[in-house]
Amino acid sequence: MNILLVSNFEGGFQPNTIATAATPLIKAGFNVSVLDTYVEGIIEEKFSDKDLIAISIPLFDAVHAGIEIAKRAADLNPKAHITFFGQHATINANRLAGKYSNSCICGEWEHPLTLLAKHLSGDVQENIPGLLSAEQAIKGESIHPYMARNHLDIPSRDLLPPLYKYPQKQINHILGSEEVVGSTEIARGCHHKCLYCSVFAAYDGKVILVPEDIVLTDIRNLVAGGMTHLTFIDADFFNAKYHGIKILRKLHEEFPDLTYDFTTRVDHILENKETLLEMKNLGVKFITSALEFPSEEVLDAVAKNTTVSDIEEAIAYLREIDIKLNPTFIMFNPWTKFEDLTTFRTFVEDNQLGNIVDPIQYETRLYLYKGSPLLHKESIKALDLEEHEFHYDWKHPDPKLDELYFEMLTPAEEGIFKRCCLKC
Repeated sequence: MNILLVSNFEGGFQPNTIATAATPLIKAGFNVSVLDTYVEGIIEEKFSDKDLIAISIPLFDAVHAGIEIAKRAADLNPKAHITFFGQHATINANRLAGKYSNSCICGEWEHPLTLLAKHLSGDVQENIPGLLSAEQAIKGESIHPYMARNHLDIPSRDLLPPLYKYPQKQINHILGSEEVVGSTEIARGCHHKCLYCSVFAAYDGKVILVPEDIVLTDIRNLVAGGMTHLTFIDADFFNAKYHGIKILRKLHEEFPDLTYDFTTRVDHILENKETLLEMKNLGVKFITSALEFPSEEVLDAVAKNTTVSDIEEAIAYLREIDIKLNPTFIMFNPWTKFEDLTTFRTFVEDNQLGNIVDPIQYETRLYLYKGSPLLHKESIKALDLEEHEFHYDWKHPDPKLDELYFEMLTPAEEGIFKRCCLKC
């Protein structure tokens, strides 16, 4: 049984999703190979002799590229079973299975993928949890995502391209040095229910902890691979605050020169000031936080449960303890008014963010993917929406905002993606 795991984009990082998928398949005795088209391109011979081709689509940027890979795989190897897995496979399962693939995995992927491989190799497996077949999708059936907590294992990073193939321009800019960046997570999902967030759409407020021994072993393997800086790619590191701080303490003792960054919300920054001071001493150099837009109307519209004054207090505190803030924004959204753009410039200047904001953040636009909880809001329903296969294009109530957006939009640069966070 030959299996190919394919990734096309995972935020510019070495792909965790296929690394975690590989381990249980290898332990089950299957012949597993991987392909990351982000750094390797399409290598046609890798598709030819495979019985199962599983394509990872953890982010919305990966969906269309993943579909193109599936089409290519079907042409190169018509007999292979093609499936999708990852966060946006969960969100788009009924739009993928039957049209672009033989099946689609919803929720956590390691266990269902292993059961699927066993089924294809002749081991009768009935009612594979989290697996939507093409037949079910065509009938309009849906399934519950698989969300068990006991299926995780150490990622098989030895199968992946080396870390130096994944340079992180913004991280190097923030740290002022060239780093070899690795990534891992201490938990999946998120307790918070920000309405624009695809983590909420996929996990519905659930959080699945990654066991401490798995996290530590994975990080040791990343260090052995040359890593000098670690990004925790959790949707929010403080979903598992005590779990995370224990891990950081052990890492700092073992690797005192290793540095870190993670993502969290503004309210967690304000709630955890003493913890953050300790984390600074443990090697945390910066925090990414989705500020969305400095407007009470926008923050309320996406259910952020914070205020502009909270944001400014958090920025000031991080500056006081010498942890940098890497802010992300949804610069163009349906609730921003034209005059708010002047307020935004003042906000950036007053909070001394001008030299740290990634220029791409000035071009981010709200992405209305199908399955987004925002689609239930009256303010979104009232927009002029144009339906596409996986998302809706929207027009701002004030045409001047759309004109400005398209005027300032720069051509796509290879390896640079206009995204608001690591998990969308």
